[in-house]
Amino acid sequence: MENSVSYILILHVISGCLALISGAIAIFSAKGKTLHRKAGRVYFWAMTAVFVTALIVAGFRFNRFLFMIAFLSYYSVFAGVRALKLKKLLKNQSPAWFDWFAGLLNAGMNVLFLGFGMHILLNQPSQLGPALMYIGFGIGGWSISYANLKLFLVRPQKAYHWYLAHTGNMMGGYIATSTAFLATMVSRYNFPYPLLSFVLPSLIGIPLLLLWQHQKEQSFNKPKSV
Repeated sequence: MENSVSYILILHVISGCLALISGAIAIFSAKGKTLHRKAGRVYFWAMTAVFVTALIVAGFRFNRFLFMIAFLSYYSVFAGVRALKLKKLLKNQSPAWFDWFAGLLNAGMNVLFLGFGMHILLNQPSQLGPALMYIGFGIGGWSISYANLKLFLVRPQKAYHWYLAHTGNMMGGYIATSTAFLATMVSRYNFPYPLLSFVLPSLIGIPLLLLWQHQKEQSFNKPKSV
């Protein structure tokens, strides 16, 4: 059984590397063009393989962090892809049942992660780093579900809502995947300041994402010249 898990872990690593490469290509290529779409498609299926293999490995090796980051990263990518299919939410389009299911499942899982982090914080004060990591990612993962489910409950008013949802979710998944990659490298090679690897992608990626989305909103709302 352990040999089988090792093979699955190899597949997980290969899929993760493919996701990081294809995701980077999609991020930096011209949006809407052929290269962007093809790279995005590879990124989605690579992340699907990452998610499935992560659940198997995490289950056999009781790796809570891998289990947590798998849900957070894959739901973000799933919601990012679905945003392209839900462009008419502001009109009369309704989300599919699996849009609700995925959002609620991810929200529930991240509430559990948040609770687990609080449990560690209250009962094992010496484990402050892991506690804050679970709390931080739990809040972040729940917030992603909230942002996506809110669009189903309160119809968006902006025609470009799908664009912001797509880029925000896909980038969120990429940040989470980068976090898992850095955390693995740090733990394997005993780099100093291990906690930094868990927060560095978010510290860099989230402000850049918010800035980019703000600029895009301004461009969308810019008055058209007559």
